[in-house]
Amino acid sequence: MPLYKDYPIDLVFSGHAHGGQIRLPFVGGVLSSGQGLFPKYQSGVYEENGTKMIVSRGLGSGKLAFRINDNAEVIVVTLNKEEGMNNET
Repeated sequence: MPLYKDYPIDLVFSGHAHGGQIRLPFVGGVLSSGQGLFPKYQSGVYEENGTKMIVSRGLGSGKLAFRINDNAEVIVVTLNKEEGMNNET
């Protein structure tokens, strides 16, 4: 998100972050192979400065060969055209 929020980007599909790979109730993700301890971007939709970023927990297990309290997921996103928008790029 720090790379995208300062540009006129509406939506970012960022791949997956293993949801924290190890999750604790009421705490959330404790460890993610790409973000270390207590990852900021675990799963869901994050928004800053009008930019939305969607993060999936993914299907794999990363460098660690296990998941604890962290179900794998696939996200399905439906994009709808706003009323009044034209087809020009």
